[in-house]
Amino acid sequence: MKAVPLIAPVTLLALLLIVSGCTQPSSTIISPTTVPVVYIVYASEKGDLSYTDAAYTGLRAAQEEMAFTVREFTLRDHETIPGLLKNARDMEKPGLIITIGFQYTNFTRQLAEAHPDIRILAIDQSGIGTGNVSAYEIVSYGDSYLSGVLAASATKTGRVGIIMGMKTELLDTFLRGYADGVRAVNSSITVDHTYVQQNSPAGFTDPEEAGRIAEGMYRNGTDVIYTCAGISNMGAFNAANTTTGRYVIGTDSDQSPLGPAFVLGSAIKRVDRLVYTGIAEHLNGSFSGGERVAGLKEGATGIVYNPAFASYTKTVSAWEEQAQAGEEKYLASRNLPGHI
Repeated sequence: MKAVPLIAPVTLLALLLIVSGCTQPSSTIISPTTVPVVYIVYASEKGDLSYTDAAYTGLRAAQEEMAFTVREFTLRDHETIPGLLKNARDMEKPGLIITIGFQYTNFTRQLAEAHPDIRILAIDQSGIGTGNVSAYEIVSYGDSYLSGVLAASATKTGRVGIIMGMKTELLDTFLRGYADGVRAVNSSITVDHTYVQQNSPAGFTDPEEAGRIAEGMYRNGTDVIYTCAGISNMGAFNAANTTTGRYVIGTDSDQSPLGPAFVLGSAIKRVDRLVYTGIAEHLNGSFSGGERVAGLKEGATGIVYNPAFASYTKTVSAWEEQAQAGEEKYLASRNLPGHI
C-alpha cells in the first residue's frame, strides 16, 4: 500500500508535538550505532480499508523517512509478545511498542508494568498513561457530529441510523456526537442505532451480520447509515449498493472509493499521523508519557466528502464551529485528563 501524502515531516512533527503537549525531551536518545526496533499491534488484519489501514499508512510513511525495523501483530497473535520480549536479545528488543485500539488497554498496562524500559504509544486507550506510556485517545464526537449533520441534510425519509462494532465508551462517543448532529439540524429525525456484536470485538470483523442489520434498517425506512464497525462496514456497503436511494457514511479512512454512488462521505481519524509521529518522537528522543486527548479542533479527526456529493460540503462545513463547541462540552463532561 502506498502511503498517502503527509505534511512535510518536520512541520507535521512540530504540529503534533504542540497538539499533544509533547514538548519536553526524553532523557534517552537512540544510539546511532544501533538499529531501533518497533513493534506495532493493529486492531485487526490489514486490508480493512479503514482503521487498521490508516495505521499502516502511518507506518509506511515513517519507514520511508526513518531508519528502524518493525514487527507487526494483530489480535490473532499479540499475546506472543510477552514471550518474545522475555527471550529477545538486546538488539532484537523493541524500544517502542505501538498498540492501536481500546481492546488493548489491559494488555498495554501489563506490558508497561513488566517492561518499564520500553516506551509504549497506546492509541485510543485512556487511563493508563505513565512515564513510559503515552495514552492517546482520539475523540470522535466532533467528526461524528458533522456526520450527523450530513445524514440529516441528505435524508429524504426522516430516518437515519448508525451501526457500531460493539458497545464501548469509545463507540458511545460516536453515537452521541452523531445523534446530536442530526438533532441539531432537525429534532424530528429518528436516529436508529445498533451493534454488530454488542459484547465482542468480533463485531468489527463480521460484515455478514452488519449487512443483515443494514438491510433491516433500510427496509424500515432508514436511508442514511453511519458505519462505525471496522471491516464490518463492508456488509453495510453491500446493502446500500443493492438498495436504491440508500446511503452510508464511512469511518476512519476515506471510504468513498468503495461506493462512489452511495458513500456520502467519511468521518476520518488520523491514526496515520499518530503512528508516524510516535515513531519520530521515539527516534529523536522527544517521546514522553502521559494522557493525551484530541479531536476535531486539533485536526485528529475530520470529515471528507465523496466528490459525487460535494454539494453537501458547504452545508455541513457551516456547522463545524458548533461541532467543536459540542465536543468541548462533551469532553468537559467527561473531565478527561490530558485534554488539549
